[in-house]
Amino acid sequence: MATLFDSLRNLGLTAYEAKVLVALTKKGSSTVADVHELSGIPRSAVYGALKKLEDKGIVEIHNTKPLKYKCVPPEDAIERLKQDFTIESSNALRQLEDIYRSAAAGDKEEGTWTINGYRHVTEKMIQLLSSTKEELFLTAPHPFYRKIPGATSRLAEKKQCMMLGILSEKISSGVKVRLISYDHEKAFFISEALPGAHVRLYARKEGELPSKGGVMVVDSREVLIDIKEAAGNKEDLTALWSDGKELVTIFRHLLEVEWESSEEINAFPSD
Repeated sequence: MATLFDSLRNLGLTAYEAKVLVALTKKGSSTVADVHELSGIPRSAVYGALKKLEDKGIVEIHNTKPLKYKCVPPEDAIERLKQDFTIESSNALRQLEDIYRSAAAGDKEEGTWTINGYRHVTEKMIQLLSSTKEELFLTAPHPFYRKIPGATSRLAEKKQCMMLGILSEKISSGVKVRLISYDHEKAFFISEALPGAHVRLYARKEGELPSKGGVMVVDSREVLIDIKEAAGNKEDLTALWSDGKELVTIFRHLLEVEWESSEEINAFPSD
């Protein structure tokens, strides 16, 4: 779990500002000397941190001799930090999107990238699901079932619910979702959890090795191939993402072959 100082820094405070805020919260109305003693930061740095906190509306100044400083109630302080964070996030997003659109308007370089770690792979999956506009073609075990020693069951459940929610919204908006499962029980779970999705069960042929990962093809323009990878006594996710036309076409073709060899779980709705 993140410490109080970590959380305050994640909300936009510097290390000195976070320490000054905590010191003022502990003591209440304080002089610069008091804050210096409680926080342990250089006295010269206290002035700058107090000024920044005052600018954020978190610290109030009492015109006494010497000056005394007092922080607003914690609920108000955090709310103001959240507002600042939201404003800065929106500003950064707007400018980054402008840069991204400008770059996309130029020559686009196709590429293949490696993504390592459960968190990064699942975040990429969520990004791809959210960006789908017309069709999503994928195989289980991802994104619905994934037992990774490095991920807590709570985290895995949270990610699973998030992805199912996104897929439900996509189906409602008209996106066609086709999914191939290799497990009968899981196929029915997915079919029930995602009304409107086209789910089929692939029966492995004799001697065929079980699938270690999954494939996700988005709008025939991107593909994500993920696998479980062993590293010592641990396993984690590694994935390949590509927007290369040739690679996307190959994996889409492979999925089509498996789809034609799979048993239908729920009937296709009539067009």
